[in-house]
Amino acid sequence: MGLTALTAEKTLLLASLGRETNAGLIEASRLVDARIPAVEVRLDALREAPEPSSLREAFRGRTLLATLRSRSEGGRFEGTAAEAAAHLRAALDAGFDLVDVEYALAGGGLLDLPKDRVVVSAHDVAGVPEDLEVRVERMESTGARYVKAVATARGLDDALRLLRLQSSRGEGRLSVFGMGEAGLVTRALSPCLGAALSYGSALPGEATAPGQLLAADLLDVYAVGRSRRVGALFALLGGRVSHSFSPAIHNAAFEALGLAALYVPVALGSLREELPRLRAALEALGVPLAGASVTIPFKEEAAALAGCAAGSARNTLLFGGDGAVSGANTDREALLGAIPAAPESGAALVLGAGGMARAAVEALRERGWGVDVCARTPARAAALASGCGARVVANPAASGLPYGVVVNATPLGLDEADPLPCDAALLGPGVLALDSPYCPGGTAFSRQARRRGALLVDGFALLLSQAAGQSALFTGRPADAASLAARLPARLRSLFEVNP
Repeated sequence: MGLTALTAEKTLLLASLGRETNAGLIEASRLVDARIPAVEVRLDALREAPEPSSLREAFRGRTLLATLRSRSEGGRFEGTAAEAAAHLRAALDAGFDLVDVEYALAGGGLLDLPKDRVVVSAHDVAGVPEDLEVRVERMESTGARYVKAVATARGLDDALRLLRLQSSRGEGRLSVFGMGEAGLVTRALSPCLGAALSYGSALPGEATAPGQLLAADLLDVYAVGRSRRVGALFALLGGRVSHSFSPAIHNAAFEALGLAALYVPVALGSLREELPRLRAALEALGVPLAGASVTIPFKEEAAALAGCAAGSARNTLLFGGDGAVSGANTDREALLGAIPAAPESGAALVLGAGGMARAAVEALRERGWGVDVCARTPARAAALASGCGARVVANPAASGLPYGVVVNATPLGLDEADPLPCDAALLGPGVLALDSPYCPGGTAFSRQARRRGALLVDGFALLLSQAAGQSALFTGRPADAASLAARLPARLRSLFEVNP
């Protein structure tokens, strides 16, 4: 498969939908994005008897798949094979186009259902089975129209194994991908490697499997089911990547510029140890890794890989064909653009001690601010402060200083239940509050800053600013935050108060 031939155009995109009542499913049928050609109805989620004829009518005009996922494979169905066969046969009789038959539940067969209307499937919720490849061959031998193999990816090596299996079958009947955070890269990339089917949640907040992406994002961000060539890969590398809007930002830019590139999220346990394996595997798959954004907790490791001085941080890596690695820190440039020159005796507070915190301290010092650092781990705070001309404070609210700038460079805010990273009293009128994390609706830090009258630069605005620098490095074309925001699908822009 040549580099210019990779595309997800032939993959059938399904919006997966599971609700407890038939009425709920019928109501949801009016909410599913009209551009998505197929819908998977999870009959196992129902708390009442399925009404296949009513459901078929509700989803008229779409390819419709009926699924009864057993509890052992991550669903709720606890019946026998005979009961499953009866429900699925009723769905076919009502006009459903396809049914999902679990290979294990069916005893290695297809429940005497028509082969050309069956997706034969296997799901391992514990991990990737040692004999996965053998299982796939056996499922393929059933003659089912489609074969679906899903496993829980516990780390990068699991995800790469799934991608290799998908690629080895080319553009056939097989679909292989992983569940969980580490499996995200397989959901984004398997369609380009020939996956016949791709599943995404039909509606926000209604995922039917761990790590499932929104079907509309698979369509808009990763071009599943539509024409777009992929010859090189860019990645977000971090310990946690499922929350990130970087794939949406960079893929929109690549597409607008007509570049044959795709940006995917890759969860890692160690950048230093796993990046070489990732690069070698992607090269072998025909999608060489050309560059990467680096996020928590690997920015210091990224600097070391790029040959930078000890104690520095990089959020961007570029990979040369000769194995060379270079790095840049667009976080720092984004912060410099947001931070004004300090007034006389101006004091600033940085919360955190990682790569983003280092960039914030350096930018504040360059603008003339005196900087205090507060972090959960005092030793890390001390190491950062001593190398950047700052000081450590254990309790900023008791420092007696009127901080003119407060930077949240911690991960607090990625989860809705996260507490404030500092005393709310520090975020008063006249204070410039800069938030590194971001989420739809704003983090607790951002909400408090607005409520208390601080001047806020939220995490999404900072993301766009640093992404502009990365985009220029990735594409060789100038970029700015406003243009990146404008290229995003309107439904994604609407989730944030975009303030480039």
